[in-house]
Amino acid sequence: MPTISVITINYNNLTGLKQTVASVINQVGADFEYLLIDGGSSDGSKEFIQQNQHQFSYWVSEKDAGIYAAMNKGIDRAKGDYCLFLNSGDVLVNSDILNKVISLHRNESILYGELIFDFGEGKEKLAKLPKQLNLLHLYSDNIWHPASFIKRNLLLSFGKYNETFSIAADYEFFFYTLGIQKESSYYLDFPISKYASDGISSLPENADRVMNERTRVHQKYLNRQQLKVLENWKKYKSEALANWISKRYFLNSVLDNLLAIYHKFRNKKW
Repeated sequence: MPTISVITINYNNLTGLKQTVASVINQVGADFEYLLIDGGSSDGSKEFIQQNQHQFSYWVSEKDAGIYAAMNKGIDRAKGDYCLFLNSGDVLVNSDILNKVISLHRNESILYGELIFDFGEGKEKLAKLPKQLNLLHLYSDNIWHPASFIKRNLLLSFGKYNETFSIAADYEFFFYTLGIQKESSYYLDFPISKYASDGISSLPENADRVMNERTRVHQKYLNRQQLKVLENWKKYKSEALANWISKRYFLNSVLDNLLAIYHKFRNKKW
């Protein structure tokens, strides 16, 4: 049976950290280790970790270079077959969820499941993903870290997370491994975790930063023609049509204008 390394990173989020730790240490029936990487918090997080250090296979509290540097520390220390990144504030949906995943005896490179978005004040939304991933989905969207079990060897062979990104290194990893390299994946058709929607990539003020870094990823792995095809695929929902249009530059421009006019009139309030 596969083993799991749960990795939690934290920085000055004591309240969220307590919730996350409770959801992990209360897991039953599963073979897993728990690693906690703290960025040198000053809000009592370090003291909480020290008080509960017997619950962790490894822990550290020291300044680091950011989110992905902290995640990479966890990868370096992990020993499980799969890594699950559950950052402070995120919680596993119930005490049996790790056992449920392990009991499936899957061996794909990435197992990915559903996620509950927690908007606070009792407002939650269950989000699902396609059962079959393709490059278009990964070009325009992502899969979710707190609901993804990633083979540790895949993380190591990729070179861990690219620390030149401040907000989209996990996006680059999934885009390249699943979209470009076509690594194997398996859809877990049940919720894995509850995600605290105040995370850095979810904040409205970071939207431009997210898009800019994702654009860097696209330009790193795709040429101009591939980018054009994917943009048209996203607009027209047809791979064959996208390929055909992308080779006809004048027609592409005409259809863009017609599409803009259509959306303008469809959204017009009479």
